[in-house]
Amino acid sequence: MMQYRHCLRRNKVLLLLILFSALLSITFGYAANNNEGPKPLMRAWMCSGKTQRDMVDKLAQAGIVKSAINKAALLRVDRKNYVLGTQMDSAHQDSPLPIGYGQTISAPHMHAHVLEDLLPPLLKASRDSPGELLKVLDVGCGSGYLTAVFGRMVESKENRRKSSPLNEGKVFGIDVVPELVQMSKTNVMKEDGDLLNSGTVKFMLRDGWKGYPEAAPFNAIHVGAAAATFPQHLMMQLAPGGVMVVPVGPDGGIQYLYRVERVGERGDIVGVDESKGFQEDDYKVYRVLGVRYVPLVQKD
Repeated sequence: MMQYRHCLRRNKVLLLLILFSALLSITFGYAANNNEGPKPLMRAWMCSGKTQRDMVDKLAQAGIVKSAINKAALLRVDRKNYVLGTQMDSAHQDSPLPIGYGQTISAPHMHAHVLEDLLPPLLKASRDSPGELLKVLDVGCGSGYLTAVFGRMVESKENRRKSSPLNEGKVFGIDVVPELVQMSKTNVMKEDGDLLNSGTVKFMLRDGWKGYPEAAPFNAIHVGAAAATFPQHLMMQLAPGGVMVVPVGPDGGIQYLYRVERVGERGDIVGVDESKGFQEDDYKVYRVLGVRYVPLVQKD
């Protein structure tokens, strides 16, 4: 009987150790390194920093920011210039923050995911058509932060602090809330005013569901609020090979971030040929991850 109790106690200890180890691996994860052994992977909720560099470095350590191009652009645009004055102490926290008018600036790890998804089509367009201007549409520009980051990615090559294979380009930030359009302009002028002065970045009052057909087609489109359904008007504003990142789902319900890639030219390409209508086969849709966004406002 004594032996049985001893074995039972030992088995309980082993079980607890196994459960504890499993919990650690779920919480931290591990990355194998042939030279140094396993290192803990930082998750999104661990990527807050005291400064912009600290925050971006942690996003890179977590494997969320992967590209040197995206990291360089993020380091150029300080998030503290794009949050409300009352939120300055939280500017480099990896969490969404309210910017007024029922809208938020997304968490830094979400912006990093978006940048990583939209960089490949920009690189491909630059390789396929050297010297041709890239065009990016930021729908629901909010306080202007991500629009400015896109601007740093495609600014004139003479202004880039590091060499980049991306073509120069134009970035259009649109929002349905007039006060947010003005806020974006004001925020950019704090430390990134050259983007506005050079025409690299432009902010406009527009209905996000309708996009900005005057400048279409776009190589990349980011939608910063959740659409109840896939926005076909925006999809048709993608150039062939272009990609849109968009959250889709009901307000307060289940939402997912999707990557929509334009692979065909059977339907309308706004700005090129608008005589064929929408063709679903022109697009491949990939579900990226579960999210929670404010709704994409539709103008009456």
